Amino acid sequence: MIKAVIFDLDGLLVDSEPVWFRVRAEMFKRFSKAWTNDDQKALMGRNTVAWIDYVEKKLEGRLSRDEIVRETLDGMVRSYQSGEVRVMPGAQKALDYCGKKKLLGLASGSPRILIEAALESNGWKKLFREILSSDEVAKGKPAPDVYLEVMTRLNVKPMESVVVEDSGSGILAGKAAGAKVIAVPNEHLMPAPEALAKADVVIDSLNEVERVLGSLG
Repeated sequence: MIKAVIFDLDGLLVDSEPVWFRVRAEMFKRFSKAWTNDDQKALMGRNTVAWIDYVEKKLEGRLSRDEIVRETLDGMVRSYQSGEVRVMPGAQKALDYCGKKKLLGLASGSPRILIEAALESNGWKKLFREILSSDEVAKGKPAPDVYLEVMTRLNVKPMESVVVEDSGSGILAGKAAGAKVIAVPNEHLMPAPEALAKADVVIDSLNEVERVLGSLG
């Protein structure tokens, strides 16, 4: 029996990936360097340390780690506060339905400050029983740590949990944690076929979560 549903955030509940892309692209443009879709895809679902390492290496020392973090997070927080980051189709419907039927968890690769900004701007904070950033566990996605910790805090077993993800690293993390995985691929940054194939169910939008959740129980 499924007792808990654990959602990712970026690219799944909120369409933040284009904003992440813009903020990083503007940073790189100042140094006459390009930020590409492949770069963006490589960081989907990853924790803060992982994306700082990646950006620092690609910038070849032009900004310090502290400068990279400050500039990126400031740009993202402003975007949430201004309403630039749109809610994904079906997100509210899926959260409302799952929240009535199951325990709700959130497991995001974003730093806590951005999780809070996203939840605050959409009035979602009270819906989730547990909220966790990958920065707060030993390893980020595709390692299962963040999902396992949310399950522990919710007092549910992996076999009693469903993970809802859009990225390849998130799908792999959910499966490594022992949960069933519903994949909702991001049309702009489609997961690799081998990662997507590991999902238990693949759907086009969060509007379909209610329909497929029962089949996983």
